Amino acid sequence: MEKFTSKNFKILMIAVVVLLGVLVYGLNAGTSVFSNVFGTVSAPLLTAGTNTTEGAKEFLNLDGMSKEELKALYNDLSEENQKLREQLVDYYALKDENASYENILSVKKAMPDLQLAAGSVVGRDPNDVFGDFTINCGSLAGVSVGDAVITETGVVGVVEEVYAASSRVRSILSEKTQIGATDKSCKESGVVTSDIQFANSGKVKMLYLTRDTEVQPGSIITTSGAGGVFPGNLLIGRVDSVERSNADSSYYAILTPYVDVTEVTDVFVVTDFDGKGDVTTGLPETNNKDEEDPAQTASKGNE
Repeated sequence: MEKFTSKNFKILMIAVVVLLGVLVYGLNAGTSVFSNVFGTVSAPLLTAGTNTTEGAKEFLNLDGMSKEELKALYNDLSEENQKLREQLVDYYALKDENASYENILSVKKAMPDLQLAAGSVVGRDPNDVFGDFTINCGSLAGVSVGDAVITETGVVGVVEEVYAASSRVRSILSEKTQIGATDKSCKESGVVTSDIQFANSGKVKMLYLTRDTEVQPGSIITTSGAGGVFPGNLLIGRVDSVERSNADSSYYAILTPYVDVTEVTDVFVVTDFDGKGDVTTGLPETNNKDEEDPAQTASKGNE
């Protein structure tokens, strides 16, 4: 790929664009005027790119060229310019593909027990406050309803609908999503979910913390593996604050997810892992309607 990023290649691209513009002007202004202008503009460009464009020196001898010959030259340059643009598109596509493979390898290296299917986001509803989206892999890639969706930096959501070559992902911001979670430092467990108020600010909440909870701002929250949907030890988010529930005497933590689901472009679907489908340790049911508006709650420290 070095030929597309070398100095000579960039010089050649600039020269082609300039020469095309001069050729268009020459075709309208006449052969003699064109020759003078073309020779003045092209000489330094062709000299600078001499190692790559040795054959282009013949462009300097244009005094005897007819209008038809100039048109032919213009068409040749246009065709060559198109080929170069296509090569650049192929280069950047390959670059993105290589980056995707590197991400897959890094995730598999960190979590070798996971079976992954890579996918890219191909559709979003800009009016969906929960940030759900569609990816370009489905049942043909081994994806099933209920599979966890992640990136190399954390949890994204759950597969909600599956087709042959695409899937609908319900994000971590959805009030329907429930994830068994634990605090990495104090080992306290709970359930991460959200609702429309939290989703509007890009936040989630960890429910069912006790009055004497040791979860505190700055704590790192990961998946616990409970429920058999998400494997354990996947990053979820960082705690912003701990609040008292309006419904009972329990507490809950407000988290900022590590992954911004509204900006994510590439994901991995966890198609299999040790313990998948094991629901012997179930998740407690959430009741989002009983949670008060976070703006009306008092922090634990202010109680």
